[in-house]
Amino acid sequence: MPQSELADLIDLIYAAALAEGASWPEVARQIVTLTGAQQASLVLPAANGREHNVFLEPGTYDERVRHYYRDISPWRVEAENAIRSGFAPIGRVVRGEDIVPDREFLNSEFYNDFGRHAGFRHMIGGLLSAETAVSIAFTRDVAAGPFDERDRHTLQSLMPHLQRALQLRKRFEPDASRLGAGALDALSIAVMVVDGNMRVKHANAAAVALTNGVCGMTVSRAGPDPSPGSTTLSARHPDDHSRLSQLVAAVAKGGSGCALRMRNTRDEPASRASLAVLVSPAMTYFLSGPGTGTGTGTGTGCRIQPGTAMIVARHLNHPSLPHPGLMCDLYGLTKAEAAVALSFGGGATAEDVARTRCVSSETIRSQVKAILRKTNTSNLRDLERVIAISSAMLPAPL
Repeated sequence: MPQSELADLIDLIYAAALAEGASWPEVARQIVTLTGAQQASLVLPAANGREHNVFLEPGTYDERVRHYYRDISPWRVEAENAIRSGFAPIGRVVRGEDIVPDREFLNSEFYNDFGRHAGFRHMIGGLLSAETAVSIAFTRDVAAGPFDERDRHTLQSLMPHLQRALQLRKRFEPDASRLGAGALDALSIAVMVVDGNMRVKHANAAAVALTNGVCGMTVSRAGPDPSPGSTTLSARHPDDHSRLSQLVAAVAKGGSGCALRMRNTRDEPASRASLAVLVSPAMTYFLSGPGTGTGTGTGTGCRIQPGTAMIVARHLNHPSLPHPGLMCDLYGLTKAEAAVALSFGGGATAEDVARTRCVSSETIRSQVKAILRKTNTSNLRDLERVIAISSAMLPAPL
């Protein structure tokens, strides 16, 4: 193999790993051409806990291989046994007949029920990592014949680069779950993710501060550590607790959610409930995986997570306002306009704001027209909604 072709292929491998103008299917096509293979597989752990052949174009994987036949492949079984025993030949290229005798392979369920028809007769490949059982393999059918020593040598020269490329991919690829949980922790509003039994799976910094203070919700732990299932959310008032737990259970079973108000203490009358709570479906993006507890965790995916609910809470009598600079950045307001806009919280009128700022009502009304136009709002109450949304962008409390 010419050194220039090898160098180009190595560059392509690193470009695919870093998503810099190349893809893994492109790498597969190049190696297939060099080795005379017909099918290629680079199996990596996927976000949903299963496995994904990144050498295939999206939507072209074979369900039979993924769900059943790949699991009973003699090649795969032998590789897993080697990993468990601690004698896996990591980074070494082998041929199928080197690890599974031909007679055993030809008599296997995998070959007779699937491989014979799918063209999986001869294989060459290896393990790139024992930690996550990452494997690479290339196959041919009966007519194409077995791989030879030249094919093995070609693939062996690429193995160190494939291993390094996957390390780089893991290091630089954004982790959606960490980004999602980090986004929650950056909010100034309290956000918790719970399961159907009110066990806390994630609570951001604002939620921890809220439940540690005088609040209609509290958390209790079964032990000193926030181990799985040990942290439970409850409402201080029995009636509020009943409503909240019923709503959480309904959302965990697929409901759409609802908003309610809760009392901060057992003695607060229902008419003066001042904790606003929204219960809605949670996304896997924000979950802490199999472990539970407060603080940022890791999770998988970005779909609605069955069996969970997300709770957003805030005090109605302690409104938080965004910094005027944020309003300037978001909506192009001047500093004076931002200060005026933030003065309208709590139902204040133009006259109230004029009096507070010691200016005429006409000045305030003129500024309000500019504020409504820049924020694309129709009236002062609509402006309050925009301010409330913007307040969620405040940094989390330290």
